[in-house]
Amino acid sequence: MPRATTARQPPTKKGEDPVTVLVTGFGPFLSKYPRNSSWEIASRLPAVLPATLDSPTPIHICVHHESVRVAYSHVVNFVPRVLPPQNPMTPKPDIVLHIGLAAGRDFFALEKGSHSRGYGAIPDVDGEKFPDSTAEIRFPKSLYPSVLHTSFNTEDVLQRWKANLRSSTADAEHEKNKTPDVRLSLDAGNFLCGFIYYNSLAHYFALEDNQRPVAFLHVPDLSNSQDLLDTGREVAIALIRSLVESRRQVGVTDDASKVVMDEERADSNPRTDANFT
Repeated sequence: MPRATTARQPPTKKGEDPVTVLVTGFGPFLSKYPRNSSWEIASRLPAVLPATLDSPTPIHICVHHESVRVAYSHVVNFVPRVLPPQNPMTPKPDIVLHIGLAAGRDFFALEKGSHSRGYGAIPDVDGEKFPDSTAEIRFPKSLYPSVLHTSFNTEDVLQRWKANLRSSTADAEHEKNKTPDVRLSLDAGNFLCGFIYYNSLAHYFALEDNQRPVAFLHVPDLSNSQDLLDTGREVAIALIRSLVESRRQVGVTDDASKVVMDEERADSNPRTDANFT
């Protein structure tokens, strides 16, 4: 009787290496915002986004274990501790996503960049401000540009973000579900959102000036509705997938001359605070 044989199988195709995304959200601010939507969304994100046909890169989401205190001194100490190389987390984050509240808006915004100055107008939860004289000590103009942008191609990310959201809402059971309004914004504002964004961008700029894999998502106040918070969660997930795919296909390295151009345009853009207007 002939011996049974097993057909040789082709080797398993190696998938994409996973990408780690570090996410933060802000804590309460004043009695009006005891539940900050940025933290409500961040704390509800899944730990893993498995690879799909459209998004072949598996994603590990690491949400910092507590919300960020809405205080300048806290952020100054927090950013170096939570970002590499000081943060011992393994693997180290490939992407950093900060989420913040923009209660004066009714849309979601991916912020292009932020400024080093202009945080001396609005007091934080401790009643403290961050005047330009202190900013000069922390970020001297001889070493840091007055404005820094993420090195993500934000236009590319926006198109992917919109496509991901259209795909996720196309299968919605109810016609009332509409694709959320997502946009790009030029400036994260002159309060803690812009402040943490600049601190993180400057952190990476000091390490390697042309790679700043940091993004900032501004979300409206969604705290009065669980359905709206669920929508915000899906918006954040779609953005994370878009950032990962843009990083994979386009990259997060920019031309050093772009930083110079950004700095030259800094004074031409009006500084506004969209957080609590």
